[in-house]
Amino acid sequence: MTLLRVWAPLPRSVELDSGGRRTPMDRQDGGWWTGEVGGPDTDYSFVLDGGDPRPDPRSAWQPQGVHGPSRVVDHDAFAWTDATWRGVPLAGSVLYELHV
Repeated sequence: MTLLRVWAPLPRSVELDSGGRRTPMDRQDGGWWTGEVGGPDTDYSFVLDGGDPRPDPRSAWQPQGVHGPSRVVDHDAFAWTDATWRGVPLAGSVLYELHV
């Protein structure tokens, strides 16, 4: 199981939608809500006050796009192969920041 938390201080109810099954989340102090879904590869959304399902604003992956459900990711399961990569030298690099 994966524990999820979301900050939503205004709704009276928050549910987890996973595969069409809705489960109420538990309200915590400070506007936080907690609930559990299955492990890695489980898709889920938040439902605020019975509205439309919404993706997790902090999710690592939304395979169906930004309006689709979020997916639980096990970051430790990936076999990294870049242990010897040391990056590029900062000398001569151009750093650019843009605010839109």
